[in-house]
Amino acid sequence: MSVFKTDPAGFAAIRKQTLVRTLPVMLFGVIVVFAANFSPSDYRFDMYPMLIAVPVMLAAVARGVYIGLRKRRKLYDSFTVEITEDTVTRTQADTADLALNRLEISSISKDPAGVITIRGMEQHDIIQIPATMERSEELQAILSRIMPFTESSERSLLERFGWITGIITILLMVVIRFVNNKIVVVLSAIALIALLLWSFLRAYRNRNIPDRYKRSSWIILLLIAAVIVSVLMKLGWMTDFWEMNAE
Repeated sequence: MSVFKTDPAGFAAIRKQTLVRTLPVMLFGVIVVFAANFSPSDYRFDMYPMLIAVPVMLAAVARGVYIGLRKRRKLYDSFTVEITEDTVTRTQADTADLALNRLEISSISKDPAGVITIRGMEQHDIIQIPATMERSEELQAILSRIMPFTESSERSLLERFGWITGIITILLMVVIRFVNNKIVVVLSAIALIALLLWSFLRAYRNRNIPDRYKRSSWIILLLIAAVIVSVLMKLGWMTDFWEMNAE
């Protein structure tokens, strides 16, 4: 049996990658909120409250990023790959163990960034091993004896530009909130709900996402309900409904 753990020094690269992907989206959201509440014609009314709100929002963003990185570090440090004569097992804090029998492994590949992907027979049976593993050469040698590595594959567009979905989500919310054209609002709502549902299902089915994040992903359903209510109110249907009940 061989056990491999992540290299503690390797988290610096992951921290940098996380900040590069997360901070622009969060700051973009803050800017959108600021712009939506700024009115040059009524400078004194809208500007001064935002001078208080924006620093508070920035502080909340900074705190969220700090806490997120701490949790990410815990997950990173707990990541372990155990290889026996029969199985390859991935263990990680707050995440269900994933064990693949050697006979169930369909492919092993390594992308240009050094991430090793082990795929099982089922669609969601995937073990992704970060490039920052201790004794990485020994690990690759053992895996190559199980199955030869396939040709290096480029990361998908979603993996490379997944942060764009966050910006699209924010923009769709802005459209629903501030645009008065009903057709545009309905189309934006449909696109936003589809995007949120896709994100929810993708997170729920992914066996590499920690259970804590899966539990918190249920808030997406509440967001979808809020979007539906907001659109119905904008279309005037909620008003008609309450008026009918009042009569």
